[in-house]
Amino acid sequence: MPDVSRLARTLCALPLLLAPVLSGCVKDSPLTRAEQDSDARPQIVSAREYGFVRPAVDISSLEATDSGKGLATTGGGGNLWTRVRAGMRLQDQHNPRVEAVIARFKRDPRYLTRLNDRARPYLRLIVDEIARRGLPMELALLPQVESRYNPGATSTKAAAGIWQFMPYTGRAMGLRQDQWYDERRDVLASTRAALDYLEQLNAQFDGDWALTMAAYNCGPGCVANAVERNRRQGKPTDFWSLQLPTETRDYVPQILATARLVATPGQYGLALPPLPDRPQLELIRTPGAVELAKLASASGVELATLKRLNPGLKRARTAPGAQANLLVPAGSGALLRKALAQAEVVTPAAYSASSRVHIRERTTPQARPAVAVAKPVRTTPKALVHVVKRGETLSAIARRHDLGVRALAESNHLDLDDTLRPGQKLRIPGSNALVTYRVRSGDSMSVIARRYGVTVDDLQRWNALSDSRLDIGDTLRIYRKS
Repeated sequence: MPDVSRLARTLCALPLLLAPVLSGCVKDSPLTRAEQDSDARPQIVSAREYGFVRPAVDISSLEATDSGKGLATTGGGGNLWTRVRAGMRLQDQHNPRVEAVIARFKRDPRYLTRLNDRARPYLRLIVDEIARRGLPMELALLPQVESRYNPGATSTKAAAGIWQFMPYTGRAMGLRQDQWYDERRDVLASTRAALDYLEQLNAQFDGDWALTMAAYNCGPGCVANAVERNRRQGKPTDFWSLQLPTETRDYVPQILATARLVATPGQYGLALPPLPDRPQLELIRTPGAVELAKLASASGVELATLKRLNPGLKRARTAPGAQANLLVPAGSGALLRKALAQAEVVTPAAYSASSRVHIRERTTPQARPAVAVAKPVRTTPKALVHVVKRGETLSAIARRHDLGVRALAESNHLDLDDTLRPGQKLRIPGSNALVTYRVRSGDSMSVIARRYGVTVDDLQRWNALSDSRLDIGDTLRIYRKS
């Protein structure tokens, strides 16, 4: 990164260094949650306020052309992992905690193969963004620890996307969250926001990347308090000397251990398949509102693929009355642009906000009462939570709950031989019912909440909604009380 750019970034960060320590976090931990109990909404330094946030999508530089350039910015063939290795700067930590994690990971001979498969669609995009900013390439492995590179991942605390942004942190970093779209699940937008946030944290912690990654996990306030506590006691203030939540103490070693395995897999008896250093995705702009099902039908690209690459679309269609951007498989951009030009692909005006009254009148039979009786669409088991006790294993917990150990591991994004930590929370299928409710004429958030004995806040949290506005035909996830 040029010196002028570094100076500008430093000047932008000065307010952070002078401000009181704040307690926002990307992922919750028991300690940070306890510290936050006194405040209804943790205060997060908005990167937008200090000039860090770039536009979520920069069409002029990223949109693919018919020649198939995709999202390419650098590179030109070869093995993408070679670029990752060349950009690593944090692998001098031969700490016993890192070594212990390495020993755990290398017991699985397919650990790096699975990492490669999960990262394949998104790693090129992430690496290009990191290279553009001149950041350590170890950060490209952070989503492996956060979500296994799954943009559809959601934690029990409502963190979402491959970078696992909490709702309030996502909003502070400029990620849109409304009834149509959750940008935390947008791989491009969330990657840029996550790197903005990491740069902000790194400025706050004087360039210490171990403290930066710890703060990304448990919050800058949590880390700053631990540093100050050690300073008052005359103890070292590096990451390895701090008293932090158990999850965070294991989080940074996991990233560094994964980086070590990626850097020299043969040294540990593992193999990392090559990953072509070419774009896996293209970005296209829609001329207006679009339904993914119609786009898939018109183009021949599988609907499941479009949904998988655009999990931020809550209703499998873009918001009415506006252009939107979609990630699509590399090489399919030209075909999809032609499909977008067809009139039947664009969502009919009936879906626009201006036609909401017309929809209600046309879709509601005359015999139907103004307030429809709740009608569940389908039910599935609600995920209960099991708090891990000392010495418990995945197989033991699975037996206790009459589950298959593989199903339990996959539902919690774990490998079969992962070591569980006391206090760790696992999602367990339970007996309560998850109801998927379709909104009808006369419904409102408060009406539905009263009907199911829950609160409006519950409904908004379960469905990642920023307000109480509903449209006819919307579906809501409702966890009925026992």
